[in-house]
Amino acid sequence: MTQRRSYRELPDIELGPELDQKVRAMTETADQDIAAARVAFSWGPDQLATVKRAAAIIGVSYQSYIKQVLLRQALMDIRSAEGIVGKV
Repeated sequence: MTQRRSYRELPDIELGPELDQKVRAMTETADQDIAAARVAFSWGPDQLATVKRAAAIIGVSYQSYIKQVLLRQALMDIRSAEGIVGKV
């Protein structure tokens, strides 16, 4: 189970114009990534090749394949967990 962390808010500080612009650009990129719900995976070449091969077999892009498989597995895990919880 993941442990929740508490964070304290830091006070505002003055940044130089160059650093302020860089921080604002990075924040905007992070906000866009969150809005797009992007997820990055760090896989080795053999793992990625396997996923690409499976995707090619069923005729979809490997990105679509990953989304399909993850969603399918998540739904199965939820159903399984709910079944276990329901029996307790």
